[in-house]
Amino acid sequence: MKKILIASLLAVATAASAQPMPQTAQPASWTTITLSANLNTGADAAWEKIGGNDWCGIAKYLDVKGCAIDSGKGEIGSVRSIDTGTAKIAEIAVARTPHSYTYAQPFTPIFYHGTLAVEAMDKSHSKLVYTLIWNGTAVGDKAAQDAAKASRTTRFQAAVDKMAAAANAP
Repeated sequence: MKKILIASLLAVATAASAQPMPQTAQPASWTTITLSANLNTGADAAWEKIGGNDWCGIAKYLDVKGCAIDSGKGEIGSVRSIDTGTAKIAEIAVARTPHSYTYAQPFTPIFYHGTLAVEAMDKSHSKLVYTLIWNGTAVGDKAAQDAAKASRTTRFQAAVDKMAAAANAP
């Protein structure tokens, strides 16, 4: 019993004295983009049509080489790898509702996050909302930050438009 207590106290003391590591480059300047599309179908049907319950379903709407599920099925803590063609990026599910999920890319210098959601408007209409946030400071100077924002806006709006077409299809 005495050995267990000493080991526990040592573990707590070691953890308390450890220097915290920053999660993202400082100073951080967060860039946010919110993209949306109105849908002519209810939230349940829209979420199914866009493949919202498929943890790798987003790959068919983005210009990526592929997606692989490394762990889980899309619930919080699940990990997927997005193959962009030039890199494989790990994404972890950090939040989930019946019609949304939020993921983070914790191993990138920009500490990128995204949320894909379908919001109910009424029984037969909903809204697709895709929100992105990242540390713009880690991208570079103002021109590089503006270019990154413009590029992501174009790329993800195209994905939102494809999802909206799928959701609105008969």
